[in-house]
Amino acid sequence: MIAQSEAGKTLNFHRDVAAAVLALSLFFGGNARADWVTAAKSSARLIDGGATEGDRYAGVELRLDGSAVTYWRDAGEAGAPPTFDFAGSENVQQAKVLYPQPQIIDEGGIQAFGYRHGVIFPVRVTPADRKKPVLLALTVDYAVCEAICLSNRATLRILLPPQADPVESGSPFAEALKQVPKNLVAAQAKSLAAIAPLEPAGGKAQWRLKILAPGASGVFIEAPKGFYVETRPGGAGDWLLTMVEHPPAKSLPEAPLRVTLSGAAPAEFDLPLPPAPEPSKRFQ
Repeated sequence: MIAQSEAGKTLNFHRDVAAAVLALSLFFGGNARADWVTAAKSSARLIDGGATEGDRYAGVELRLDGSAVTYWRDAGEAGAPPTFDFAGSENVQQAKVLYPQPQIIDEGGIQAFGYRHGVIFPVRVTPADRKKPVLLALTVDYAVCEAICLSNRATLRILLPPQADPVESGSPFAEALKQVPKNLVAAQAKSLAAIAPLEPAGGKAQWRLKILAPGASGVFIEAPKGFYVETRPGGAGDWLLTMVEHPPAKSLPEAPLRVTLSGAAPAEFDLPLPPAPEPSKRFQ
């Protein structure tokens, strides 16, 4: 009985501490920012992004030292994409990480896709109960590369009150949210891109992708698992796509490619690959 009583006292104590922390958070208000967690060549923290258009946001902010880089959800030919684990969060129905448009990073002739100096990944948070606070707990694994590549892990937590301030216009978080590509449906994508097969080169299938979107500065191609499509600029809005890797039994993916356009109005959409001509046939 004594052990049970002591356990009850301990549990009540932790509940009281949690309630006190929540009360202080709600009292001071404003968008919260957790402390920085330092790792090799970088530091990380969670921030309260606020709310806009009915959605609640947090942000995963990475700060990189010197000329170090980190990577997009598809790292390209080098590096490794970040992973986000929200296990341990409370009152969270869903936490969806959004990726700002990346840069093309030349790493000794190898194309990588990622970010220099730093990045904020917006997180759209759906509370299980919108009237209660959210405890967002995150373990993020991310690579940082400069002269060498390092694998970092940060464990982060932040308390988000149910009443959120609007996303602050012009803030770093608002700018990061603007950099997230707009998701387009097939009808919209048709006005932005056209793809046509080319004669295979070196036994590898190729396509010409013509970008019709004004102001698009870069193209990033994500292929289904087991496939890798190399993307190289061809000039005048054209991009050469080459099927570099594919499973032995499949030369083309059944699912479409995911195309991301970078620039002033970043966008992303699905794009089916038309069949390429056989190497033995003359391309018309």
